[in-house]
Amino acid sequence: MKNYEELFGELNAPEPPAGLAKRILANIERRERRMLGAKITAFATAFTGSLLVVVAGYLDLMSQLARSGFFQFFALIFSDFTATIANFPDFALSLAESFPVLSAAVVLGGIAFAVWSLAGLVDETSIMMHRRTI
Repeated sequence: MKNYEELFGELNAPEPPAGLAKRILANIERRERRMLGAKITAFATAFTGSLLVVVAGYLDLMSQLARSGFFQFFALIFSDFTATIANFPDFALSLAESFPVLSAAVVLGGIAFAVWSLAGLVDETSIMMHRRTI
């Protein structure tokens, strides 16, 4: 055991090159900035796509509402209120049956995804801007 201590005790440890720590930190900063850029691009793409889904879903929802007769049933509230109240259970079921649930779910899902992706986009953009000022 002493032979190893004597052998390796006399060896000088190699010195790291000058500026190695700065280069490592600069490399880490560059990779973090690249990842932030990729996240910002992904969130912006997701936000744009979700806006397109919301617009297409809204147009489809309006088309489905017109085709299903939902607007005609709903107009009965204003045209013949007493008949609507007298037959409210049947009226409510007619409204529920004619409402296009899938189209409404697509619109609401698109809105929720748009809000989520916009929040991520704002968050990552603020992190990127904060890093540039440091």
